[in-house]
Amino acid sequence: MKYLFALILVSMSLLSFAAETEQSPKLPMLTFNMADGSQIKTQDLLGKPFILHFWATWCPYCKKLQPGLDKIHLKYQSQGLQVIAVSFREDEDANPAQSLFSRGHHFQTAINADDSAELLGVRGTPTTLFINKLGKVVLATTTSDPQDPILYKTAAKLVKP
Repeated sequence: MKYLFALILVSMSLLSFAAETEQSPKLPMLTFNMADGSQIKTQDLLGKPFILHFWATWCPYCKKLQPGLDKIHLKYQSQGLQVIAVSFREDEDANPAQSLFSRGHHFQTAINADDSAELLGVRGTPTTLFINKLGKVVLATTTSDPQDPILYKTAAKLVKP
């Protein structure tokens, strides 16, 4: 299953935009350990759109992308869109939540998510998944362009009633 999902994600990330279709892969049930000590389960997010941004504190491309994701988050949070920064492949002394906070970003931060990244076939940073209310991945991208119009179009589509 994990390899099939990884193959689908790789195929989708080669596209600049993936239409929301019946063929969109459904995200498997995952549990993320958050920097504040809480947990978020993907099954608890069903019914709401969300973005999983896989990144690492040492990744310059992630730092480049994050201001764009923060703009998306601030624009659509009142419509229920959540952005979760999912930290993986970190150095032992990394503090992902503090890193984001110090740069003025407003994301919830999952930490030590190497197992979830592996299960999803996420190999590199940044990898960003846009997930609709049904739990289906409608866009998987490795862009680092904070102005990429596909990101903004996909987010707008996720929050449409």
